[in-house]
Amino acid sequence: MMEWKELSRMRICSIAMVCLLFSSCAKKHTPHNNFDSLEVSKGLAILSFIEQQETMLVDIPIPLYDERIIPSFVDASETDLMVFGYKSPLSRQDNVAFFVNQMERYGWRQIVCFETFESLLEFEVPGRYCTISMRDLDNSGSLIYIFIKKSEPTQVRSESVGVE
Repeated sequence: MMEWKELSRMRICSIAMVCLLFSSCAKKHTPHNNFDSLEVSKGLAILSFIEQQETMLVDIPIPLYDERIIPSFVDASETDLMVFGYKSPLSRQDNVAFFVNQMERYGWRQIVCFETFESLLEFEVPGRYCTISMRDLDNSGSLIYIFIKKSEPTQVRSESVGVE
């Protein structure tokens, strides 16, 4: 009879240990995970916004094989400025040659070309400006940022000329 009570206690203790073990293994929801999912959903919303803007760009050439990146300075509330970022396997010099050639083919007129540690190209068409910034990556390739801005309408001053 004593053995049965002892065996019963052992079973209860074993069951209690198993329950404690499984409950400690269960994944607990922490505020950090909630923050991560909020950041992911925010990133997806920005990516969706960028993709929508990209579909409107029929006159901006994007080199093949470029990987889209989300610039940290994208402001979805800015309506007159579109910003796109790409990681390119091409060198900065190859990308400069590509954009100078292709932007002209798409009807853009080159205004400026600066060459320092960074290449800056600026183009215009009636009603819009496009600035392209390119930097070398450490290992290979380059980063490309494209800024497209609607030009400000020029205000016509109406001055009455009086005859004396």
